[in-house]
Amino acid sequence: MIKKSKIILGITGGIAAYKSAEIARLLVKQDYDVQVIMTRTAEDFITSLTFETLTSKKVYKFNSVEKDKPMLHIDLAKWADIILIAPTTAEFLSKILHGRADDLLSTTVLACNKKVIVAPSMNKNMWENSATQDNCVLLKKRGIIFSGPEHGDQACGDIGSGRMREPIDIVKDIKSLCEKSKNLFENKKVVVTAGPTEEAIDPVRYISNRSSGMMGCEIANAFHNQGANVILVKGPCNYNQNEEIQSIDVKSANEMLDSVEKNIKNCDIFVSVAAVSDFVVKDLSSEKLKSKNIPELKLKKNIDILKTISKNYKVFSIGFAAETNELKTNALKKLKEKNLSVVAANKVSFTEGIDNEDNSITLYWGEGQEKTLDLKNKKDLAIEFVEEISNIYN
Repeated sequence: MIKKSKIILGITGGIAAYKSAEIARLLVKQDYDVQVIMTRTAEDFITSLTFETLTSKKVYKFNSVEKDKPMLHIDLAKWADIILIAPTTAEFLSKILHGRADDLLSTTVLACNKKVIVAPSMNKNMWENSATQDNCVLLKKRGIIFSGPEHGDQACGDIGSGRMREPIDIVKDIKSLCEKSKNLFENKKVVVTAGPTEEAIDPVRYISNRSSGMMGCEIANAFHNQGANVILVKGPCNYNQNEEIQSIDVKSANEMLDSVEKNIKNCDIFVSVAAVSDFVVKDLSSEKLKSKNIPELKLKKNIDILKTISKNYKVFSIGFAAETNELKTNALKKLKEKNLSVVAANKVSFTEGIDNEDNSITLYWGEGQEKTLDLKNKKDLAIEFVEEISNIYN
């Protein structure tokens, strides 16, 4: 039997909560492992006993506390493959958007780095309100998946959009998502570079850049979550990857290249996300340069890690191109000159791209194919990036 995904079914306080019982029943029937979390207002519409009967599991409520699980929301977030919130009220959409965490369900969502699906349910005027629509636009950019709502009769007597999708259709969305995104890179070896490099000027000074390492670490996490055996070669940065990923800390470009070459054997995919310093000091000083004399630094071109790997090793190579202008022209040039399989181009400035939590990238490959991944948090962008790479790689 194929192991089914682990689903957290979150239930918020809307009249459509009665449909959640059918969602739970259908998920269990299809062998999904279902854990229910209810908000306080959800209990006004349906009892927890209903779900305990359907799932044969204890239902966690809005303020559930267990002595042996002091970090219950973290445990649940790590356990789940998908969080489904059905129904999702207008209030809970706003809560997710603003990162509020005042009950077990909202703290679990905030702690989860997996897929989150919402099934909105509200009056048509509430759904059409510009505040709700603005919230939905931002949530979609962050990678939140919407199942519905639909147009139809509503409990209040109105007719319009805002009706929760039928349980069978929501479960179909879950099934489709699981089949599409589960273990896309199982048994594949992936080497990822992340962060900046530091190139020495003297024993105390160095040349570097503003890279936070977030994009590279999140891409490593996303490949790991899709079943890949990931090796992360990371320059000096404070951003952390999943603790299960093998990580090698380096400083200079030479150290990074050396580590990559030591691990490139039998590698399927190489992802060069690191912002490697383009220049190094031509004449490295063995003594600290005195501040009273302004030194004239002569620079030379640094080694090109991406080009070295893509041209000398048979591996699916993905490069990143951070550009301030002529994004497509420069990206396509890099794709060709460095013999890459894919290049991911992103616009950078003092306020976007590098050292920011949000990013947008455009993928270029083959004979001019391209795909833009819209602006969103880098964690969610990395998940989308890995899914798109699976389509190109296969």
